[in-house]
Amino acid sequence: MMRVVLYLRLSDEDRDKLTPIERSESIKNQEKMLRDYALRQNWRIVAIYDDEDWSGADITRPNFNRMIEACRKNEVDIVLVKSQARFARDMEVVEKYVHDKFLEWNIRFVSLMEKIDNTKKETKKMSQIIGLTDEWFLEDTSHNIRETLKIKRQNGEFTGSFAPYGYQKDPENKNHLIPDERVRKYIVRIFQEYSHGVGIGTIARRLTEEQIPSPLEHKLSNGSHLKLPALNTHFFFNKITDPGEYVIRISYTNWSREIIQSLCTLEYLSNFSKFRGEITFRTVKDRKSKVYYSCFPLEKVIFILKNRKTELFSFLETSDICQSLSLGETLPKNATCLIMYTPRVDRLHENNYEFHVHLNENKQHLDFEYIVHSLFPDEKLTENYHIQIRKQFKWSMTTIRKILQDEVYLGHLVQFKTTTVSYKNKKLIYHPKDKQIRVENTHEPIIDEQLWNQVQKRIASHKKVSHDGKVHLLAGKVFCRSCGRPFYKCGKKDGHQLRYLCCKDKVNKWVNCTNRKYISEFTLHEEVLKRFNELLNQYYRVEVQIELYHQNNISESLTKRIEYLTKSMFVLRQELEKKKEYLQVLYEDFKKNYVSQEEYFSFRERYRHSIEKGKAELQQLENELSALEWRQNKEKMDCSYLEKKFTKYCSLSQLNVEVVNDFIEKIEIGEYDSVTGKREIEIIWTLD
Repeated sequence: MMRVVLYLRLSDEDRDKLTPIERSESIKNQEKMLRDYALRQNWRIVAIYDDEDWSGADITRPNFNRMIEACRKNEVDIVLVKSQARFARDMEVVEKYVHDKFLEWNIRFVSLMEKIDNTKKETKKMSQIIGLTDEWFLEDTSHNIRETLKIKRQNGEFTGSFAPYGYQKDPENKNHLIPDERVRKYIVRIFQEYSHGVGIGTIARRLTEEQIPSPLEHKLSNGSHLKLPALNTHFFFNKITDPGEYVIRISYTNWSREIIQSLCTLEYLSNFSKFRGEITFRTVKDRKSKVYYSCFPLEKVIFILKNRKTELFSFLETSDICQSLSLGETLPKNATCLIMYTPRVDRLHENNYEFHVHLNENKQHLDFEYIVHSLFPDEKLTENYHIQIRKQFKWSMTTIRKILQDEVYLGHLVQFKTTTVSYKNKKLIYHPKDKQIRVENTHEPIIDEQLWNQVQKRIASHKKVSHDGKVHLLAGKVFCRSCGRPFYKCGKKDGHQLRYLCCKDKVNKWVNCTNRKYISEFTLHEEVLKRFNELLNQYYRVEVQIELYHQNNISESLTKRIEYLTKSMFVLRQELEKKKEYLQVLYEDFKKNYVSQEEYFSFRERYRHSIEKGKAELQQLENELSALEWRQNKEKMDCSYLEKKFTKYCSLSQLNVEVVNDFIEKIEIGEYDSVTGKREIEIIWTLD
């Protein structure tokens, strides 16, 4: 009897056209049609492969590749599909497998709708024509999708497959972003810590140590089907041997025709007790599912479960053989196996759950594996389980830096940063900034503009981080007055655990600069602190307050003048409108012969001259008003700016990053005078 596999696929393009129920029904109808045909031909169905919501141009389809592998191993005689397009829409794929590899492997390909059979030469041309038209369809679809996405981006609509970390897609509008309150605080924390002088590496290390899921971990744990083919070699394994952080994901898909009731599996933990480490229950997709653990020997657990005398769930809840495991709970060291119970698994439904494995030490170089046994209702269901062991994705400096420079957290969308060569060639092309599509104020910001500017200013200064994870307070601010080169750390630490600074011309053996005397960081900090407190005192002096009072009086006179100009412009516009109306009436009287031609031209010139004069006067008033409003706004901004800067401080006892970034533009160190024992230090404030 011929062995046949059925391949089913529902196009990714139909995702928005059909409801979930309609999609599943479409797959079932394909399966019923192919089953009936296979039975009429007396073929034996050995497997059914189903890729739902996958494009026919995507060669990474998981079950498509499993089917190809079964064909390569000679486990199949016939591949049966509803139409050739269900198999593939890519002409190259059709040629490679249908008319080349399948013939080489002695496999027959049958398409039910088009009557294509690769063992019959008369259907080859039909197959090639269909393959060509399918490819044209893909090309047109790709072009239309690109144009649609371009318009959406220009309108400020989010078009990405996944929302940026810190946001989620609005349930009522998938093209609009709303803050993800679960991780919003981490975004704010990253920006605040960096603005206060904490290094990028230190931030990444702290978040990892506190076991806060990285953006990729957060994405994967929330049901994302993100594909990472390039990382498979480095991050995915069949077993665990080396110490580290791992995530084990067990997924089950019901490929049978019926709903499965009371599915129970037993998962053996090989060599777990011999490791120095721990296993933590992390997530489960179906909240009705329950996980138990047992410390009894595996053989005894299997025997008791198979010979139970009560309903399975009641037995697991009341039996001493197992204990319930909660999310976030860690397995005891003497646990031998896990028991997973799911009350119901629908047709084509996937259920998955994850465990976090932390392996400290493995001196014996043992292999740690998950081995799944399906106990109820059918042992063969074990084949439908897929176990994925991968390293946990941690926070990295690259991730932190990307977050700190992403305008999405300011409420703006910058899209079209990358694209692909074509629908067939997925190589990324990076666009320069002038080709990217940027739209402001498209969604709620997480970071305010003041904090954003502080962070960008520090990033632009390229400040380096010391070994303790902190940035030197005056890094990027101190320069030599003689040659203009920066001062940098050199020499040993002094008694205050601070180093000395000197001109960078030292590396050239002082060829270009005569300012060779070192200066202690402590001395410089004390001088800057003294000067800043003097600046504070100057701001709070009575004279300054009087000056502010005069500025307020000036602002009052500006306001009065602006009010006068506004009223004058209103009256002048009314007069101009009346004169235009008179001119129109004059023209109508002339047409009706109420006034002579000579009188008409005389009055018209008079009105026109008056209107032109009024327009010039109005323009002059508008210019004056615009200048006064600009001056008024500037004074308000200046006063507000100074108040915001100064009112945070009455006095300062110690320098910090915030003060340095807010007030200091540059510090110039002059040459040391050996006679007086002093050197000139000039601080250029941002207020100047």
